[in-house]
Amino acid sequence: MKKLFLLLAALSCLVLAGCDQEYRNHRVERSKPKITVSDSMVTVRRAPAPNIIILANGHMKVDEIEIPLRADQQQMLQQMFGHLQVLRQNTLVDAPADPDRKPVKIVPPAGSNPIPADLVKVIPEFKDYTETFGNLQADRR
Repeated sequence: MKKLFLLLAALSCLVLAGCDQEYRNHRVERSKPKITVSDSMVTVRRAPAPNIIILANGHMKVDEIEIPLRADQQQMLQQMFGHLQVLRQNTLVDAPADPDRKPVKIVPPAGSNPIPADLVKVIPEFKDYTETFGNLQADRR
């Protein structure tokens, strides 16, 4: 009886350790700096900094507070939003079906740069978010 109990205890520890590792991997992936492109907005995430949200009309919000922009800045964000939407659609068309609707990594075509090279210069609020520029995700929702 003791051996059976010890065996069950050892098996449960192995199962829990596997689940714990899976959960840790999930948390690590979730906390990576990234840009998530959904159908209605682009979200720039870099914990612990606040999220930056870009809307289709070129408006920008930081933690739900709209940031006033000049016309040239707004136009830059509108164009960036449009480029990212095209990449999102192309990525989702080519992606295999997923019942869990997990985001898909966007890989821009060679020579394509959906994030303007002078974004940080034109809109300084992005200076602490440059590490997100290389991790683009297409949201399936």
